[in-house]
Amino acid sequence: MSIDHIVSAVDSTAADTIKTGLAAIAQTSSTSTTLTIDGVTIDVPPAVGDAVVQLLTYLANGDSVALGAVAELLTTSQAAEILGVSDTYVRKLADAGKLPIELRGTHRRFRLDDVMAYREQFPKRS
Repeated sequence: MSIDHIVSAVDSTAADTIKTGLAAIAQTSSTSTTLTIDGVTIDVPPAVGDAVVQLLTYLANGDSVALGAVAELLTTSQAAEILGVSDTYVRKLADAGKLPIELRGTHRRFRLDDVMAYREQFPKRS
């Protein structure tokens, strides 16, 4: 996992524009997601649309965002970073059977879906 791109927080005028757009999106219910960027329109899976909305929400709230690719199989350190805990704690979760692992030789690997499912069990702190 690496940070490939950082989007800095936007100014208040841009944030207000984004918030207005997000409010309009919230009032619609659709099973398909269409994005238009620089006049080019593409249909994307709903999960991709949700990710774009989440990105815009962070920016509208004045947060900077880091973007990077995440492999399907994560190292202990990568899983720890996603969970916001130490490597040692992730190893303890794996040893206790609370977080499934796949062994690659003697190395633990964690499926991204398993790590995300574990993370969703706990409420987010603000």
